[in-house]
Amino acid sequence: MSDPMKRRDFIRKVSAGMLMTGIAVNAPARSILKPVHFIGSRKKAVEAGSNVALVRGPDRKGNMFEALKLIENDIMNSIGEKQIVIKPNFTRVEKKDWLASTQVDNVRAFLEFIKPFYKKKVIIAEGTGTADPLDVALKSYDYHSLQNDYDVEFFDLMKDQYSTVNILDSEIHPEPLATSNLLLDPNIYLVSAAVMKTHSLAVVTLGLKNIVMAAPMNFGGKNNDRSKMHKFPVDKNPRYFNYNLFMMAQRSFPDLTLIDGFTGMQGNGPLTGDPIEAGVAIAGTDTIAADRVGCEVMGHDFSDVGHLVYCAEAGMGEGDLTKINVLGNKINECRKKFRPADSFEKIIQWK
Repeated sequence: MSDPMKRRDFIRKVSAGMLMTGIAVNAPARSILKPVHFIGSRKKAVEAGSNVALVRGPDRKGNMFEALKLIENDIMNSIGEKQIVIKPNFTRVEKKDWLASTQVDNVRAFLEFIKPFYKKKVIIAEGTGTADPLDVALKSYDYHSLQNDYDVEFFDLMKDQYSTVNILDSEIHPEPLATSNLLLDPNIYLVSAAVMKTHSLAVVTLGLKNIVMAAPMNFGGKNNDRSKMHKFPVDKNPRYFNYNLFMMAQRSFPDLTLIDGFTGMQGNGPLTGDPIEAGVAIAGTDTIAADRVGCEVMGHDFSDVGHLVYCAEAGMGEGDLTKINVLGNKINECRKKFRPADSFEKIIQWK
């Protein structure tokens, strides 16, 4: 069977499953968890002509601050009166695992940038990939030092209330996930403070995946709804993994993406890859466009990254590089080939 035929068959099956999923969207979660209430999509239409800032330089914080200044008008116009919530990536919580997690200077640059005009408290929220208390990661990565200079508070997503959002299981049945109300809330300004990494299932992990994989609740052990995003037979058919990321993106989507590529991870990310010095920062209010530029910088073909392709095709952001205004450095000045995961040939079979 040809690839187009296989893809059409998959979409036909998914369409049937979506009907069941829509019916079940308000289904109650497991009784051992908190009561739920449903919150709708926080995704808004993306205007044409997306701006993405790309800066290469010798300083992590300086790079990101300069990138933010390049899109200052976009950010000012999009925040309004919303509550800013920054979501870093704490895939691991120990200091020795710093490469897998968002460095504090990435967040510090954003806080410094908004300090002159944003007078409300900023929330930094994350549920760790290990299900350890958030404070373990905050101590390991020196995040408490931010409170010396900025009005911030920390929120552990494992303590959040949640709503039920459905994805698809491998039989195209609805799979209910307990999903953080904070990351579903349309009234917040959600900032994805991501790390530039290759990924053993998603090809790359950048701004969008940092949000959609954190939205499901992880209480640890068997009470980890986040793990349901991974448990499908991706070796057999990786379309399910990519499609479920796309489905979650329709519920939880960043307003601003910051990608720290000062030191990225290549190879078998997002946990056990190797460092690669790229020396870049990327910022954009169109997450798909920012991730598109991130793919180019990493030397990876955007068309290989299923969840981003699905989102771009659905009009959730700009995936056409010719329609993205890259501000600052040129992509060719910043491109550095990231070695893919060992599973690369297998995971691009979603196409």
